[in-house]
Amino acid sequence: MIVSKPNSSTLLSLSIFLAIAFGLFIYGMVSITSATDKFWWTVLIYSSGPIGVMVTIKVLTGIKTMRIGKAKFEVKYPFRIKNVKFEGSDIQSWKHESIKTYGGQYDEITWILKSGKKVSLSKQENSDFDKTLKYMNSKFSKIKTS
Repeated sequence: MIVSKPNSSTLLSLSIFLAIAFGLFIYGMVSITSATDKFWWTVLIYSSGPIGVMVTIKVLTGIKTMRIGKAKFEVKYPFRIKNVKFEGSDIQSWKHESIKTYGGQYDEITWILKSGKKVSLSKQENSDFDKTLKYMNSKFSKIKTS
């Protein structure tokens, strides 16, 4: 059984970014009351607060854990309170995309289900990507699209 979880390095870097964004927001809220020129403090508050909230929502709703074994797939989204379960026969097609970027290579597997749903898994954000790709190539190579 393959279990793909979020990488700890991804979660750590996002946590550091969020701590800085919310720290700036709180610092701005505290400092604006005693400031003589409130314009820049207002800019700081109205930029760091919403950015921090939007990134938090995006990150938390994007976290997923995927279990693969015996042609059965289960994707759990803990912060969406949602589970997606499907079998190998429910997969209409799947594809592996690899894009070269400045910082390296971005890899992603996308499953397109017969119900119309799309489920994706990226190498940078999840563990056991290589095992998942090997499993898909060995078991479901006939329905792979390019």
